Amino acid sequence: MGSSTSKPETKVFTPSTPIDFSASFLSQLENSPESDYSRSQFTEKYIQERVAEELTKLEKQTIQSFQSTTKSALIPVDDKPEFSVPSSNEKIERLTNLLKENAQLSAISIPEDVLKAKNEVIQCIKENPGKSLNCWEEIESFRKLAKDL
Repeated sequence: MGSSTSKPETKVFTPSTPIDFSASFLSQLENSPESDYSRSQFTEKYIQERVAEELTKLEKQTIQSFQSTTKSALIPVDDKPEFSVPSSNEKIERLTNLLKENAQLSAISIPEDVLKAKNEVIQCIKENPGKSLNCWEEIESFRKLAKDL
C-alpha cells in the first residue's frame, strides 16, 4: 500500500528525428474541448447507434421472413388462391388430422404390467414410511419391467 507512489509519473520520450509542428496546430490541440473521455463517449454512442440500426434491420428481415413463410404455408404458390369456406374447412381438417397424428406418435403407451408394478412400489413406500429398503422386491420387479421396455 505504501510502497508505490500515488502520483503518476510523467515520462518524456524524445524522438531521434526532429519533429516540428506549427504553432497554430499546437494551440488548436491545447484549446480543443474534446478529451479522451468525450471521444470515448462519442465512439460508444456511434457504436450503439450502429448496433440499433442493425437490430432493426434484422427485425424487419425476420418479420418479413415469418410473414412469407406463414403466407406460403396457408396459400401454396403453385396453387391458385381459392378463398372459399369449403376449401378453408378442408385445409383446417387436414391440419387438424396432421396434428392428431403427431400427438398420437408422441404419446407413450405404458403396458399394464408396468403400471401395476409402479403402483405396487408406490403403495409399498406409502405403507413403509422411512423404510424404503423393505420395498426392494417391488422396486426390482418394476426396474426389470421398465428395463424391458
